[in-house]
Amino acid sequence: MYSTVQPFIISDSEATYHQCYNHIARTLKQLLDTPVKTTYHIGGTRHFNYQTEPILDILVGVNNLHDITALDEKRLNYENFYRLHHHYKKKVVMAQFNNLIDLKQQTRLHIIQRDSDLYNQYLAMDDALEHNQYIIQQFEQQKLELTQTTHTIRDYENGKQQIFAHLYQQL
Repeated sequence: MYSTVQPFIISDSEATYHQCYNHIARTLKQLLDTPVKTTYHIGGTRHFNYQTEPILDILVGVNNLHDITALDEKRLNYENFYRLHHHYKKKVVMAQFNNLIDLKQQTRLHIIQRDSDLYNQYLAMDDALEHNQYIIQQFEQQKLELTQTTHTIRDYENGKQQIFAHLYQQL
């Protein structure tokens, strides 16, 4: 997998992330016997209130994480989504990559049980990162610092999760 954080972007003048989100949301909801109940475009590529990685993040709500079976993973593989095998707590993460050599993530699906604390935390933080200037500034500053102090993408992603948890406590 791509070993460093991708260069940040600050805008999407052609609204490509919005268009990609709409396409992927339709695709996810049209999968045969899909467990997908909700989708939300989340993160920096939705509102560009801070510098962000060029990755489309989508919150995917399911009734139960156990609904994501091997068959569902296979169907998502056909749509070029692959499961990231990393220690994620109470969620499944799948990603689309630019190609299978560089493995730069283009889209991430954060698959979480709807109405769980984690699901509600994602929605609350996304709302705060769109509307709360203090949270926006703190997140951007801490994220930029993180890019200077981490050496791997895994360390960066773990650090970002800690930033989210810390800022969520301030809401």
